[in-house]
Amino acid sequence: MKPANIVPIFVLCLCAVALSANAGETGRTDGPEASEYGKGGYPFGGPVGRFYISPAFGSGIFNAPGPGNRSGLLYGLDIGYERDGWIGIQGGYAYLSDRKMSIFGLGARFAYPAEPFVYHFSTQAGYYAPDAGSRHFGIAPGAGIDIVVSDQIQIGLNYTRDFIFADTGTNHINRVYAGLKVYF
Repeated sequence: MKPANIVPIFVLCLCAVALSANAGETGRTDGPEASEYGKGGYPFGGPVGRFYISPAFGSGIFNAPGPGNRSGLLYGLDIGYERDGWIGIQGGYAYLSDRKMSIFGLGARFAYPAEPFVYHFSTQAGYYAPDAGSRHFGIAPGAGIDIVVSDQIQIGLNYTRDFIFADTGTNHINRVYAGLKVYF
């Protein structure tokens, strides 16, 4: 045998050994043909659907007209429904202490699980209601990272940028907060 023919045969043997080592036991698979890998189920799917509640605590920095930024204590609560472990809908409430402002939001959340982390981004439509003064509408895109503690609990760090539409222009709030997510 010529040395030039040995390399392709060696590569084919390595591929055959690797494929046979990863072959799963035969078992039940659901779905269309060739949609699963191994023994049953889609490897990237999460739970079919589940509800969650997520209290949050952090800081809100308000870009106010005039000198300097104002920051204050922020606390809130999100309630949502997650489908297949990656897409969900959530509604939330947050309170910004220095502005005495309630923030009500409703929107979508998209997640990418990569154990032990879950990367996510979201977008919400918001209603901004200060205790005194005019109320406004806005949008709030955000992103964050969670650490999976168990199947039912995640802790994480989030950032949201609020764009509040007012008659005189657009105001901004930067929200940075830690959260605890509990699934039901």
